Amino acid sequence: MPRRKRTGDILADLTDSQREAVCYGEGPLLVVAGAGTGKTRVIIRRIASLLDRGVPPDRVVAMTFTNKAADEMRRRVEALVGKDVYVSTFHSFCARLLRTEIAHIGRDPSFTICDRADSVRIIRRIVKDRELDPATFAPRDILAYVAVRKDRIRSPQDCAEQAIGIVERTFADVYGRYEEALAANNALDFDDLLLKTLEVFRRRPEVLQEYQNAYLHVLVDEYQDTNLPQHLIARALQGKHRNITAVGDPDQMIYSWRGARLENLMEFEEDFPGAHVVTLERNYRSSANILRAASACIQRNVFRREKTLLTEREAGERIVAGEFADSFAEGRWVAEKVNELMDGGLRPADIAVFYRTKQQSLPLEDAFAALALPHQVVDSIGFFERREIKDVRAYLQLLVNPRDNQSCLRIINTPRRGIGARTVAKLQAEAQRRKQCLIEVVRDGAELDWLGPRAKNAVTSFWQLYERLSSLKRATVAELIRKLLDATDYVGRQPAEERADAQEIVDLFVGYARQYDRNSPGGGLIGFLQQAVLVSDVDGWNARADAVPFMTLHSAKGLEFDAVFLVGLEEDILPHRRALEEQIQGSEDAALEEERRLFYVGMTRARHRLFITCAHKRVVRGREETVAPSRFLDELPQECLVRDEESVASAGSAQDFARDMDRVLKRKRASLRILDDEGDGELACGVRVSHPGYGDGEIVEVSMLGKRRIVRINFDAHGVMSFLLAGDDAAPA
Repeated sequence: MPRRKRTGDILADLTDSQREAVCYGEGPLLVVAGAGTGKTRVIIRRIASLLDRGVPPDRVVAMTFTNKAADEMRRRVEALVGKDVYVSTFHSFCARLLRTEIAHIGRDPSFTICDRADSVRIIRRIVKDRELDPATFAPRDILAYVAVRKDRIRSPQDCAEQAIGIVERTFADVYGRYEEALAANNALDFDDLLLKTLEVFRRRPEVLQEYQNAYLHVLVDEYQDTNLPQHLIARALQGKHRNITAVGDPDQMIYSWRGARLENLMEFEEDFPGAHVVTLERNYRSSANILRAASACIQRNVFRREKTLLTEREAGERIVAGEFADSFAEGRWVAEKVNELMDGGLRPADIAVFYRTKQQSLPLEDAFAALALPHQVVDSIGFFERREIKDVRAYLQLLVNPRDNQSCLRIINTPRRGIGARTVAKLQAEAQRRKQCLIEVVRDGAELDWLGPRAKNAVTSFWQLYERLSSLKRATVAELIRKLLDATDYVGRQPAEERADAQEIVDLFVGYARQYDRNSPGGGLIGFLQQAVLVSDVDGWNARADAVPFMTLHSAKGLEFDAVFLVGLEEDILPHRRALEEQIQGSEDAALEEERRLFYVGMTRARHRLFITCAHKRVVRGREETVAPSRFLDELPQECLVRDEESVASAGSAQDFARDMDRVLKRKRASLRILDDEGDGELACGVRVSHPGYGDGEIVEVSMLGKRRIVRINFDAHGVMSFLLAGDDAAPA
């Protein structure tokens, strides 16, 4: 047990403003914490201070936005005071609450939590059943529509009543059918975890009162990133005690597209009358030049809380600005500068390359590969999104929730057992006719005369496997997974060239399950599945990997590096075209201000060195276009910058640009084979494909380059890579 620290230890090395926030007593508290000002330290020390003052650990709950952050916060509090507190993400908190309370609103506590891929598959099936044009009604676009409406707490009925035109009415109709499909599968998506919690609180006030009495103090990190449901949950929980601590920074709100509402933080005093406000302005991260430039830029925003970041660090190196004829010259320059930094002693993991959109990575990947520099394209797809993990998880979810037709469809012929697509379609039609779940029809497979002998035997065999696995549910999770793998011969029935990778992945999953069994002995299979699905949205970057991460500015939030390259500072890129279009249409400058916040976040990730670049020619919206430098470059103090004089002189011509693009894309061409029966032969997002060199993967993005298509594929064993397809061909060129 860690030594319990005294009050003096908890307050040691804090500034006056940090100490004021940590020691504040009862009532609502807002801590406005600028970039690099120690906000995590403050919220951890405040929790420790509350416990030191006698608040029982089980009467404190802290909310943050990633499982990694929650684990780190919990560990550091325990190291300070030797006590364990409940630190959670909003979604994990709500999932745990609903396991015990969702029956109050007529739902089954054994619900499955759908991830984004599951939701896309459900919507794709609805689009197909309704015979809608998938180009006009793309499943991912519909899911984005649904997510926005759920963030605003608008039901399908609300949307249908307010819909204008056939497209909006169709979107609203699919939204309603999606909700019906979730209910039929006894499933919730991520947004439902929040909305169903609010529904429990609204319909059963006595349940809400129990939770209000249980938690004397509620603390929320990154409050500027909360959406409306999260804000309402936090406000409901603080109850009569009114002890809510919110920590955040309006200048770092960059997730409005996910539903984040800057108003939640800006109007905190109105929502929580009598709130005390503490502003943290001492920056511990960046050199003075970087901080001065970032501050000069962000101060042009109107919708913010005024603060001036200060640092006692030296001025440091000036920001290096590079200007290039095209994105390939830009990529080569970045690679050369990174090579110089590594020769100077920096580890690859101490350096990062940020861009506004994922499509910008291609020239960088090419340049780094040419110099054999270690690099990793960071996507939001992690270990739990791998095919093998999702297969095993589907088996486990079906054991817990027999109504989960999505999981049943995933594993009914995985590994292949002779149940083809036509047999599955017949089973689905029978389930719909009987108004039963799919596994119930599988159970009666031996009695279904319309199945051929081979199909009937295969279906019966699958039911017998399900029964055997169901009898093992009392085993530990790790033991159950091991027996499941043995019973299905999962690894042995993979293609020979993929078995070693599959074995490694499932072994890691078993190890993860063993750790869960040790740390959560009472959690059971439901708890394990809940933890696994809610961990799956964590950024896929492994900070211990000795490689330079390439990531979007949105992914960079919360990280810091010794050296940062911020590429693509051009109009239409940063600020993004959508923000400029909104400004042209006469709307408020909110979108443009968020783009400036994004730039500010990228700059303040750098400790010592910052490099910013722009190019005159780049692929924009699938075309080779001439672009103009970003207006944000003009907002930086010239005394903080030094321009790289060699950058423009070393750039190539327009012909060089076209040649470089063709060379890179031709090198990426390959033959792809569609694996996903639901894809209808189309290379679209969510469709699984196989590549002769990289194995199986899932298409995560399709974009156009003139008449050619570029697909980004998340390979199970190799991560995300880009490939060129011929314009209208079904197979790659």
